[in-house]
Amino acid sequence: MAAPLLLLAAFAISASPAGSQAIQDSRCYLMNGGAVESFFISEDTPVGSIIGTLSVNGDPSAVGGDISLHIQEKNPAVELAAGSKNITLRRALDREEKLGPSSVYVNVRCDRRHTADPSFVIPVSVRVWDVNDNAPAWRGAPYRARVSELAAPGTRVLSAPAHDPDQPGPHATVRYSVLPGPASEFVGFQSELDSTVVIKKALDYETLRNFTVRLRAQDGGAPPRYNDTTLTVEVLDADDQNPQFTHEHYTAIVPDNAQDGTVLEVSPGPISASDRDLGINAPVYYSASGDGADLLRLHRDSGALAATERLLTHPLPITVVLKATQVDNADRYALATVTVRRASSTTVPRTSAAITTGAVDTGVRFARRGYAVSVPEDAPPGSVLAALHTRSLHEAPLQFYVSERSFLEKFAINSAGEVLLRKPLDYEETDRYHYQVMVTDGNTNDTAWINITVQNVNEWEPRFRHAHYEFLLDEVPPAGPVRVGQLQAFDGDKEDNVAVHLTGPDAKMLYVNELGEVFLRSEALQALNSSVLHVVATAVDSGSPPRQTSVPVSVRIPERAAHAQAARSPLFAAFACALALLALLLMALLVYLCRLKRRRQVKDKSATVAAPPEKTAIPASTASTTSANLNGSGSLQSVSAGASSILAASTTSLDHHATSHSDKPSNGSTTRQSQRFPPRGKVSPASPGGASVAPPAPGAGALSDHLQGAGGRSGVAWPSATIPARVKHLSWDDATPQDGSERRELTEAKNSAVSDHMNLTVYF
Repeated sequence: MAAPLLLLAAFAISASPAGSQAIQDSRCYLMNGGAVESFFISEDTPVGSIIGTLSVNGDPSAVGGDISLHIQEKNPAVELAAGSKNITLRRALDREEKLGPSSVYVNVRCDRRHTADPSFVIPVSVRVWDVNDNAPAWRGAPYRARVSELAAPGTRVLSAPAHDPDQPGPHATVRYSVLPGPASEFVGFQSELDSTVVIKKALDYETLRNFTVRLRAQDGGAPPRYNDTTLTVEVLDADDQNPQFTHEHYTAIVPDNAQDGTVLEVSPGPISASDRDLGINAPVYYSASGDGADLLRLHRDSGALAATERLLTHPLPITVVLKATQVDNADRYALATVTVRRASSTTVPRTSAAITTGAVDTGVRFARRGYAVSVPEDAPPGSVLAALHTRSLHEAPLQFYVSERSFLEKFAINSAGEVLLRKPLDYEETDRYHYQVMVTDGNTNDTAWINITVQNVNEWEPRFRHAHYEFLLDEVPPAGPVRVGQLQAFDGDKEDNVAVHLTGPDAKMLYVNELGEVFLRSEALQALNSSVLHVVATAVDSGSPPRQTSVPVSVRIPERAAHAQAARSPLFAAFACALALLALLLMALLVYLCRLKRRRQVKDKSATVAAPPEKTAIPASTASTTSANLNGSGSLQSVSAGASSILAASTTSLDHHATSHSDKPSNGSTTRQSQRFPPRGKVSPASPGGASVAPPAPGAGALSDHLQGAGGRSGVAWPSATIPARVKHLSWDDATPQDGSERRELTEAKNSAVSDHMNLTVYF
C-alpha cells in the first residue's frame, strides 16, 4: 500500500513545474478581450475629475503589485493616478476647440513585473460630448436700416443672421424673435428660423420718423441660451401727402384808391401753402380758377394778389378758387378760396360783438363744419351718401367745389348739396376718403370737410391655392404626430381671417393647425389599416356672414407602412388569430369528409362485389341453375347495383324461338356456359333436396336465372337490348377447377337475341 502512494507523490512532484508553466500569464490583457479602451466625457467636465478606469488585468499598486502602467506621450491632457488604473483629466476639453482639444488619444504602456516579457501598449481614446455652453452670436450687430414709408407689409428690411458655435443639432439651432416694446409691431422676422426682418405694419413718416426694436436669437438647448441686439429703423418720407393752405378761406380788400397793380391786403393772413410731406417739403406754385380769376393777378411763387383795371370796374364781391400745386408732382395740390370785396362794402365779421350790435352776416354758410359719412362697399352707384346743408339769405344758385380732383372719380355733388356715389367702392382698395368742400353764391363762400368711411362687406369666399391636395408620405414613424403637408387658403376681403378644419371619414386621424399644416395623429398610427386617407378641407372666413370653400384632400401612405401599422394593431392580431383558427377547422372538416367518402366507397364495393365461388367446377348441365340454387351453393352471392337496376321486372325481352345450344362442345371438353342465361328450352335442374320443379310456362325459356319456381322468388328477365355479348366473370377465385380444366374468364353468350340487339361489351 505504501509503494503506490509513494509513486503518486513522485508523479505529482515531477508534474507540478510543467503544470505551472502551462498556465497562461494574462497580466496586461484587457478584461473585455478588446485591444483599445474608449471613454466619453462631457466638455464641461472639471479638471481633476476621473474620466474612467482601465479594465486591464493586474495590480498596479506600488507595494505588492504585479504590473506597472505609464503614459508614453509627453504632457498629455490626461494622466494616470499613481498606483491605480484611474485616468484623470489634466486640462479642460472643449468640443468647439476653443478652451482645449475636442478629443484625446494616448498610449498606455503596461509592464509585467518580475519578468523579462516585453511591454504591452494599450491605446486609449477619450471623446468629448457637446453641451450647450455657447449662446448665438449676431453678425454685424447692432443693425440700422432705412425704409420708405410707402413700403408695404412684407417688404424685406435686412438680414440679421446669428451663429451658434455649438455642435450642429438642437444646441446650434437658432430661433429669431422681436421682443415686445415700443414700435415692435412695425417689424418682425419672416420666420422664427429665418433671419430676414420684414415690415409687419404700414409706416407713416409724419407720425413716426424712426424707432428702435430689440432682436433676440435663442438656441434650442435646455435651458436655452440667447443673445439680444438692437435694430434702428429710419423712416424715409415719401410723396404721399398733398400740400395744404394755411387757411381754407381768404378775404382780399380792394381799397378805394386802388389802381392797376395794387397789391391787395389779404386776411386772416397772406396766401400761403406748403407740402405736408415734411421730409420732402416740395415747393409749390399758385394759380387761380373759376369766375373772376382773370380779374386778379396772382403771383405764381409768392401767392400775392394784385388788382387789375378790369377788377376796379367790375361789380364786387367775387369769389376765386386758389390752387397750390407741387412743382415736382402735378397730382399733388390743394384748394382754397378768396373773396374780393371793396373796402366800403366790407361786412362785419360774425363775432359775439357783431351779434350784440345787431350786425347781420348775409353770406352763405354750411350748417356744420364737418360731415362724416359711413357707406357699405356694396352700395350701388347713384346712392345719396349725404346732404350738405347750407344757410343763405339770398336765393342765388349755389356752386360747390372740392379740394381734390380725385373726388370726381367716385363721387359727385349736385346743386342741392347732395353727395352722390358715381362708381362702386372697394374696401380693400381704399377704406377712407377725406375732402374739403367749398360752397359759394357768387358773392360769399364757406368751406367744410367731409369724411367718407367705407364699410367692409364679406363679398369674397376663401380660396385654396389648389383645387385638390394630394400628399404622399415616404415613411411613417412608429410614434408621434407626422407632418403631412400644408393647406394654403386666402381671402380677398381685407382683414378677414381664414380658419381651416377637416371633415370626412378619416378626419379623426388628421388635424390641421393655425398655419394650415396637416398632421397625422399619433394615436391614428396604431389603427392605420389603409394606404389612402380621404378628408375634405373647409376654409371659413371671419366675415359677416361667414363664407366657406371646401376642397378634397388625399393622403397616401406606403403600403408597407400601412401593413406594418395594421400588424401592430391588437384588433388585427385578434383577427389574424381568428382566421388561423378558421383555417384549422376547415382543414379538419376536409380530412373528415375525405375519410367518410373512403368508408362509403369501401361499403359500396363490399355490397356490389360477389363472394368468391367454390373451387368445384360447375357442370354444363347445371349451368342454367336459378339464382336461388346458386345462392344456396354459395357460388354467386349478389350482382352489382347497376345490374340490379337493369333487372327491373322485365320478363319478355328475350326471343322465345331462339335455337337451343348444346351442352358440350364438339371436342368433348367441359365448358362453362353463362350462369345467368340458361340454354333455350332447358329446364332448371332439381333442387338439391330432390323436389321437382314444374315445367316452365309458355315463354319461360326467355327468362334469366331469376325464375318463378320452388325458390319462391319472382322471375326477372334481362331486357333484350341490355344483355351484353360478352360478360365479365364475377369472381375473385382465380384457381382452376378441380377437374383440371382451365377456367375461361369470358364466356360467349349463346343467345341470338343478344347479338341481334346488343353489340357492346359491359364490365361489372
